[in-house]
Parts: sequence; C-alpha cells; structure tokens
Amino acid sequence: MTWIAAAIVLAAISMLFAWMMLVEPRRIEITRHDVVDPDLPDGLDGLVICQVADVHITAAGRNAREIAAAIRSVRADLYVFTGDQIHRESGMDAFLAWFDDLDDAIRPCIVVQGNAEHKPGFSAAPVLRGLAARGVPVLNNASYCFPWGRGALQIVGIDDPHTDNDDFDRAYQDTDPNAWTLLLAHSPEAVLRIGDRRADLILSGHTHGGQIRLPLVGALIHGTKQVRGLVMGWYKGEKLAKHAGRDTGKTRLYVSRGLGTSRFAGRLLCRPELAVFTLRKG
Repeated sequence: MTWIAAAIVLAAISMLFAWMMLVEPRRIEITRHDVVDPDLPDGLDGLVICQVADVHITAAGRNAREIAAAIRSVRADLYVFTGDQIHRESGMDAFLAWFDDLDDAIRPCIVVQGNAEHKPGFSAAPVLRGLAARGVPVLNNASYCFPWGRGALQIVGIDDPHTDNDDFDRAYQDTDPNAWTLLLAHSPEAVLRIGDRRADLILSGHTHGGQIRLPLVGALIHGTKQVRGLVMGWYKGEKLAKHAGRDTGKTRLYVSRGLGTSRFAGRLLCRPELAVFTLRKG
C-alpha cells in the first residue's frame, strides 16, 4: 500500500502545481470599489478609474491574453498603470506590442514605474520612449491634471519607492494642496515618505497580495523591505496610521494583488486582480 499512498501524494502535488502555474494565474478577478468622500468635488462624482497593476508582460506570454480580456471587459474613464509593466529586458518590446493590441481599450491612461523598470543590467528607457511616442503620460515624480466632465482630477505619480527612486518634493512641487488628489505609487512603502502632503486616495501594488497564500497563515512573502503588513486591499484610519508611523488623516490606500507574476509564475489562493474604483460624492 505504500507505493499507492506515494502515488496519490505525488498526483495531488502535481495537480496542485498545475493549478498554481496554469489555472489560478489566468482566473483574473475584477473587483469594484466605491470611494465615497464628502470632500470630493462635484465635477468628479462618478469618475471610474481602473488600476492596472504589475502586469509583468514577458516575451513568453504567461497570462497576457487573459489580462487584456479583463481590461477589455471594463469600461473606465481612466486607466492607471502602477508599475512593473515588464518582466526583464525581453518584456519591453512585448509590453509595447501588448499595449498596442489593446488600442482604445486602454485609453486614456497614465503610467508610473515600478522596481521591474529599475532592474540592474538594463535600462527601461525604450519603454518610456515608446509610451511617450504613444502620447501616454509617464509620471516620474511629477503631477498631472486629468480633465473629466465638469472637473479635473489632480494626479501625482511617484517613481518606485521600493528602489528609492521616489522624490516627493519634486512630485508635489506644482500641485494645489487644496485639490482632491490621487497618488500613484508602485509600492505601499510610499506611505512612509509622503509626510503631510495631500493624498486622498493612494493606489499601489508591488506585493502581488503575497502571490502564494496559505489558509490561516496568509501571505508567505510581503515583498516590501521598509514596511510590512500592507499586502492587499484597503488600509485607512488607525490601521494605515499604525503602518505609516504617523497620523494619516483621511488618506486611504488600496494595495492591488496585481495581474501578473514575478520570477515564480504561480499563484495560490491569491487570484490576479483588476481593481476598478468609482469616485462618489459622500
């Protein structure tokens, strides 16, 4: 009976591995969130923002087709890429081709960089030039005014905090402190450095939600080096203040589970996520 038990265990492990590598990474979940704020300008009431986090497009493909299908199924007023658009140098051309194939389904959009764009050994400049040629704003420690309806959304984009490329002073130098502000930062580590600058909503990723999660245990890897515990979902009030080490006021942070995968291409109990936010006047 020993060999039968061993065969059963081996079959179970093989099935689990196949699920992790071939099934779960392609089961993209679209999550929808109402961001209700009484301070939201009337002109921004109803604005829909789709966060495209950590796609990690590669020449090998992985789940790029499923990510594109999920994006096409969403109707948003603005698409924001929050870093890690590529996976290694070979992913640069693949990402631009994937982006072009989406065409109008991903417009208008805004991009910030992640640690994948700052990997040693190569420069992601071709991606930046490619996006600029396509008329896509890349906010490397800069701000942008996005006109919509009867209003305009102030957006601040931080270059990757995880690799210490963030510069909040430069990013906020042309902003209006009285304007409702969306902050895009690849890693939630940005909450440690923002200080008292205004950020009504922060959208981050980087952690992949842990990518591998176990029952009762949760994420095995957080992916951050400067702050732990900001892994997935909503953080605000005392919960966010505890991680930031200061009073964060009315700032709320959302950490996406991301869409792609890192060096290890599997997921377990942590489906890829395309997050959609609707701004609502309280």
